[in-house]
Amino acid sequence: MWPFRRKKEQRSMTLDEFMALAGTSNTGAGEYVSSGTAESLPAVMNAVTVISEAVATMPCYLYLVRNEKGKEAREWLDSHPVDHILNERPNAWQTPYQFKRMMIRHCLLNGNAYAVIQWGRDGFPAALHPYPPQSVNVEQTGEHNWRYCITDAYTGNTRNYLPWEVLHLRYSTDDGFMGRSPVTICRESLGLGLA
Repeated sequence: MWPFRRKKEQRSMTLDEFMALAGTSNTGAGEYVSSGTAESLPAVMNAVTVISEAVATMPCYLYLVRNEKGKEAREWLDSHPVDHILNERPNAWQTPYQFKRMMIRHCLLNGNAYAVIQWGRDGFPAALHPYPPQSVNVEQTGEHNWRYCITDAYTGNTRNYLPWEVLHLRYSTDDGFMGRSPVTICRESLGLGLA
């Protein structure tokens, strides 16, 4: 074995993960609340399921919007590659329903959902590859610049992506940069439900 082999990156724990490991709570009710513990409440699980499945059944149409003589005219671009990705085949292993359900579920439980855009040779998006929010670290590199550091769950390798390379859905954002999770927003109420 080569002695100078590069070690794989080890992620540090978030404060919430450390608190859960230490057995402390993050609510006044004395319960630790995270997306995982919140989902154990039937009301949360059912709400997330109903919303994500309802949104997943809706088609995503791509339109070209024009202004014709003061009136808005829309033309459905059904032959556009993005329309095909959203409604026919987002990637090699998911149906559009599965992809949309997963993305909305991530957004509802974590406040953010991420999918890496695979670009084709023609310059158009060819596929969308979702990643769990826990494997994504968004780093601000400047006043209005950021990058996505995504760790692959299977290989442990981390790769940096620019904003135009990632589809990022945000729930209830305060800063336009990161979404806020309903679990975080309602942490105290959920803590009472878990107690």
